Amino acid sequence: MIRFRTILATGMTVAATVTLFASPAQADTVSRHAHAHFDGDGSMFVDVTRPAVGGTVVDVEWQRSTCGVTDGVYGCDSVSRRAYDVPVTRFSFSLTDGAKLTATVPYQESRQHCDVVDGDEVCGERQESTGSTVLKVTWTPNGEPLERERWTGEDGTVHISTSTWTTVSGSGFGSAYDDPATSFGKLSRSRSIPPAA
Repeated sequence: MIRFRTILATGMTVAATVTLFASPAQADTVSRHAHAHFDGDGSMFVDVTRPAVGGTVVDVEWQRSTCGVTDGVYGCDSVSRRAYDVPVTRFSFSLTDGAKLTATVPYQESRQHCDVVDGDEVCGERQESTGSTVLKVTWTPNGEPLERERWTGEDGTVHISTSTWTTVSGSGFGSAYDDPATSFGKLSRSRSIPPAA
């Protein structure tokens, strides 16, 4: 409570009490992210985001190309499958213990055949379809020290990022991945501290 003294024109001094209400301080926010990169029977990229506000979602892309020579012509059959912002109901996260994801993912699929003719790539019409897969990924920290970064935004918000590299294993889209030599992952936690009012 802050008191102001006001001098009136009559020479009398009056004590006036004014109450100033400060706006409530903004709370810190914390978000979490898990990334996985797989190579092998098709390449798969997984990004899981648990924001400070809202539900956990996953983005995933999978692609595979099979190439060879048929009747003297070199060609490739390519398949890509993708899904974005898919809600996740089972996701555990720890920078020290690792993370696990299980999600049923509806996806969009594209198929296309391309041949190389006289040095030029000639592709047929792209075929589009839809499907669904069960996606499972496990992140295991590799035991290295946690990495930390700290910076301040233009608005005065302090951002602190803590992360760790991991090995990953998983399955999805009919492919299984369990070779650490052809995959890697990363877990990160980001904390934002707004400036004091």
